Amino acid sequence: MKIFVSYPSELHDLADRLRLALEGEGHEVFTDRAELKEGEPFHAALREAIDDADALVFVVTPQSVAPGSYALSELDLAERRWRVPGGRVLPVMAEPTPLSAIPAYLRQVTLLQPRGDLVAETVAAVARMRRGWPLAAWLGLALALLLLAGAAAWAWQRHEQQLAREQAQRERAAAELSAAVQLCGSGSHAVGWDQFALIAAARPDDEAARQAREDCGMAWLREMRIVSEKETFSALVAKVQPVLAQGLARATGVRRADLRAHLGWAEFLRSRDGIAAGDPKAQYEAALADDPGNVYAHAMWAHYRVWTSGRLDAEAEQHYTAAARSPRERAWVRSLQLSSAWQHGGLYSYAASIADDMRRQGETPSAAQGARLRSYGFDAQVWSARDRAGLLERLSPADLQATYDWLFPAGSAAPERAALDRLWRAWLAALNGQREAGRRELEALRQQLLAERVEGRLPRTVDDLLAELRRGA
Repeated sequence: MKIFVSYPSELHDLADRLRLALEGEGHEVFTDRAELKEGEPFHAALREAIDDADALVFVVTPQSVAPGSYALSELDLAERRWRVPGGRVLPVMAEPTPLSAIPAYLRQVTLLQPRGDLVAETVAAVARMRRGWPLAAWLGLALALLLLAGAAAWAWQRHEQQLAREQAQRERAAAELSAAVQLCGSGSHAVGWDQFALIAAARPDDEAARQAREDCGMAWLREMRIVSEKETFSALVAKVQPVLAQGLARATGVRRADLRAHLGWAEFLRSRDGIAAGDPKAQYEAALADDPGNVYAHAMWAHYRVWTSGRLDAEAEQHYTAAARSPRERAWVRSLQLSSAWQHGGLYSYAASIADDMRRQGETPSAAQGARLRSYGFDAQVWSARDRAGLLERLSPADLQATYDWLFPAGSAAPERAALDRLWRAWLAALNGQREAGRRELEALRQQLLAERVEGRLPRTVDDLLAELRRGA
């Protein structure tokens, strides 16, 4: 086939790779706009290339669909050539682009949204277009013959056209929904939410879109952050809360519990603005009545108890433990548990126990979580006898050593932390049956600190640990 590739100038390298791949499949490809300049009329050769093309590949980016772009002008020429884009025009999403910004002409066909290599998936889609053409030609001939046959053929044609329109509508609806879900899943919750609002207005009875919109709203609430002084939690919550409340009226079982828990979280977020909000606890209790193991209700209720009291009581810990047992949203639960520990210094030893459970479950903390666990869950707990005792109340000496070695493998300490790492390993060795080896290592560390004239809590802690070992001898 002769293929015209329309693309924004920023993606010239991508267009070159696509041209080479298509030419490797035997196609004749036109991509060269090097001689065109902004504001100048289209060169006659460009118009001729579109008129001579069998198909057009349109690379969709925010730049290519921006008003005044060359790509839109090329698309206009293609639309004049092929009033119906099916089988002739292939739109390919190269960068996330709001569905509302994509021209209606392109939305008449299925938008290719590559999940892997864009070039390879585009070449495959072009191949499917090519294979479909002989069938389309045959159907066209059959349709012409049937039309000659009379009214029956006319009725058949109208039926086929209606089916095609319905299929195109389904494909457009699926593409719109996929784009909104992708935006929300990538963290662009506000943009995705606006897309869902457009879909809901156009298709109020679309059950799949309704549930996807609720999922987006719940994810947005869980990850909601205030990024400017002009924003408030209350204003953002007001966009989401009514939709979840409407969904609650239709939901049952686990779905109803999920919605209830997030409505409780919405009230918690509103309270952070100093607004007299509803009681989150009531929603969490109702959610657990619908689904006793609901991960959101357990985790959110535990977080709320710690937030309001500044301590981790037995009930809050039970809720966190129940949430961590759920196979759903494990990473989010860990994030919430650690958030509770970071917010209250008295809970740093709890963070160490969370790390121990993550080790046992084969989970991997993020880089940020690992850094904070080192600073607060472990290093901040070694300086005083009381904090060290708090760690050992949470973890046995063997588990404490296993978790420390798992988080901070031997030899991985940065130079500025090397001495503190030696202290940790000497103390853990002494706790785990290597008392004499631990004592010798502490003595050697003490001599090093004296030679380097290091002062402060590190040498004091070394002395404290040596004194503890002598008292226990």
